[in-house]
Amino acid sequence: MKRVSTMLIGVMAITSLFGVAYAGTARTEWVDPEKFVDVDPAGETRARFRERTFSQLEKHFQERAEELPTDQVLKLTFTDVDLAGDVKYMIGPNNNNYRVIEDLYFPRLEFSYQLVDGNDNVLKSGEENIKDMNFMNRVRNTRSNDSYIYEKNLFDDWFNDAILPKD
Repeated sequence: MKRVSTMLIGVMAITSLFGVAYAGTARTEWVDPEKFVDVDPAGETRARFRERTFSQLEKHFQERAEELPTDQVLKLTFTDVDLAGDVKYMIGPNNNNYRVIEDLYFPRLEFSYQLVDGNDNVLKSGEENIKDMNFMNRVRNTRSNDSYIYEKNLFDDWFNDAILPKD
């Protein structure tokens, strides 16, 4: 029993050392968001919906950036966002607005990025216009009740391919 406890403590100590090495950050800027193709609300004010959408996406970007080494910063400057789906106006007996998710309305993110180290040296940079025209055919993951699952999956694919270090 003592041997198992000692081994467990050792594994936890090693695991915590690996965790300390990764805690990068993300900085996000939204340029002229009122001109974005589709960040339209279905049932709230445009400003409130945009604020909530950007807040949730920024939180996700930060969570992903925490996988980077401590001194690295991922700077994202978004110039356009097209959310999955489309808002259909005045539907039904109460004339409500709904965001309808159909494969015709795929998510798209347009942005530039810089990955910099602690000395502001640019490690990677570029401009991206990413889209997922096959978003409806993906296997659902644990975030399936997330309002922005399609945009987050799109970003994750790009992040895994373009930003994470290749081993």
